Amino acid sequence: MPDKLENAIDRRSFLNRSASMLAGTALGVTAASYGRIVGANDRISLGHIGIGGRGGELDWIVSRVKEKQNVEMTAVCDLWKVNRERAVHSNSTYYGRAPREFQYLEELLLLKDVDAVLISTPEHSHSPILKLTAEAGKDAYVEKPMGNVLEEVKAARDTVQKNNRIVQVGTQHRSELYPQAASQLIQTGATLARSRLCGTITDRAGGGAAR
Repeated sequence: MPDKLENAIDRRSFLNRSASMLAGTALGVTAASYGRIVGANDRISLGHIGIGGRGGELDWIVSRVKEKQNVEMTAVCDLWKVNRERAVHSNSTYYGRAPREFQYLEELLLLKDVDAVLISTPEHSHSPILKLTAEAGKDAYVEKPMGNVLEEVKAARDTVQKNNRIVQVGTQHRSELYPQAASQLIQTGATLARSRLCGTITDRAGGGAAR
């Protein structure tokens, strides 16, 4: 029981820390071969579903904490072959060996050695895939929004709670210190200075940010 609790805490720490920074052939690598690597039993094994543009950014972020958090991207999944090939190449560079690649998410979720899954598919599919991930007994990081259909969001939430999984949704900035401090200040009823400048930052189609 202590080992299971410690592993859960380690996964929770990784998911929270990596999220807050948001700042050979693959088929020849088997679950058994991953298990033979020194420290593999302690390493957090990650799968990634939806590895397009945003997925590539997330893979890079994970690679930045690979040693500190003892994690590795061991499996990637995308319907589009181009994305799979790109993800295999980049993660091979990050970890020195290729992750397993899958076209269909059901195959990745069957992997017993994958502890947690990153989900960065199109928005409408976030909740259904999160539900499947929780049913498979895996923790998850899912990009925002959690879903577009309220009933699907609730179904995913209920499944996560039922299976006692750890999930981080990509609205992690609200958990950082500066929005918490702002919230606490407002709740005190303090008089705030009038703002002279307002700005917004948003992702636009084609990349870049508008201010």
